[in-house]
Amino acid sequence: MMPSRRPRFYLLLALFLVLGAVRPGGAEEEAPLRRNAIVRVVEASRPAVVSIRTNQIVRRTWFDPVVWDFRSQLHERDGGLGSGVVFHPDGYVITNAHVISRASSILVTVGYAKTGGPEAVELKALPVAVDLNNDLAILRLLPSPEGEGPFPYLDLGHSHDVMLGEDVVALGHPFRLGLTVTRGIVSGLNRRLSLGSQVFDDFMQVDAAINPGNSGGPLLDVTGRWIGVNTAIYNRASLSAEGIGFAIPADRVRSLIARTFKQRVVVGRWIGLEFEEGAHGEAVVQTVYPKGPARDSGLQAGDVVRRVNAVPTPTLYDLRRALVARRLGPRVRLGIERGGRERDVEVPVEDLPTDRLAHTHLGFVAEDKEDFDGLIVTGVRPGGPGERLRLAPGDVVATLGRWRMRNTEDLLMFLQYVSPGDEVDVTVRRPQREAASGRILGFRELKGSLIAE
Repeated sequence: MMPSRRPRFYLLLALFLVLGAVRPGGAEEEAPLRRNAIVRVVEASRPAVVSIRTNQIVRRTWFDPVVWDFRSQLHERDGGLGSGVVFHPDGYVITNAHVISRASSILVTVGYAKTGGPEAVELKALPVAVDLNNDLAILRLLPSPEGEGPFPYLDLGHSHDVMLGEDVVALGHPFRLGLTVTRGIVSGLNRRLSLGSQVFDDFMQVDAAINPGNSGGPLLDVTGRWIGVNTAIYNRASLSAEGIGFAIPADRVRSLIARTFKQRVVVGRWIGLEFEEGAHGEAVVQTVYPKGPARDSGLQAGDVVRRVNAVPTPTLYDLRRALVARRLGPRVRLGIERGGRERDVEVPVEDLPTDRLAHTHLGFVAEDKEDFDGLIVTGVRPGGPGERLRLAPGDVVATLGRWRMRNTEDLLMFLQYVSPGDEVDVTVRRPQREAASGRILGFRELKGSLIAE
């Protein structure tokens, strides 16, 4: 007789039931096992990674057979795509300068932190600082109907201790695909690259894919520390390379913020102090402006600022971030160190006095434009020094005394040292316009002097 197959069947069934009872759980139970260091880094950092798109104004020219002549018209078209990182909860973003070059408008899609608000919202943004030589830019997000933040943000780390061969993660928004994560290692340090006329020896090279649209996104180590800003510079150079990407080191990004992220420039208020970076990166008072809020505070050049409103500021970068906080208040308490001793000093926070001082001392007010080098006169006080010099709205003030006037920041610094009765040499460029269209054909340079009041 043939042996019965039934015992074998029962044996297999019993094994199946036993193994089924002890097999690993479903996806939800397995999630903690799969949530490795890379997943945790992405989950923690992704809300602060933004997508950036720009529009550009271009001139379209065509031949019109009706009038037998060429016609032209300005219109707006899609510009570049890129990524960025929110580094301050009040809505300040770091990205690459080439992402926003030639942009007529900048639109940033951010993850939103308001309870009950949308998961993402597209906001307009304005450039706060652009450093073409370093291919870096700082943007300020403009308020929306949903509110003004706070926004999810990442703390900027350091890059001086990055190790060759360590694992890194790059985040960004390439090719309109949405948030994209790539992984690799640091494959080179201190790479020499050219950006325009500037040559740098400190780029980080990685083998994580960094494509157009990834530019401006963060490069992170496996602890989640933000160590660099991705840039697709190699792709823009039209060089074909596999497994080669570059990132701007975080220490260079810190330097840009420390140099340019000034309270008076960013939020239009100030405490009347100029700071510089000390030997160990600390914030040191460089200048106490004679007409600024801190003039009677007792602060001196060389004082080291250790705290802002009890918040530690170990570096100039930390000081800059603390002083632009939207909720800073009408007075700020600085914890300073002088000669090994520490004390607190209160300083008022005031609106910039540029227009008031210029109107009083020079008899005119002016403004600057981000894409224009010089001060554009917008008003002249009747009977004042500017009118006696025959200044007129539309004139471009190029120099005052020996100071070059690139923007209202230069004007404010100059006004700090002007007293009634001072003779001030002035160089003006007056626009020459076409009579019919009003189009500027060029500028005529005029020189003179005025007596400050």
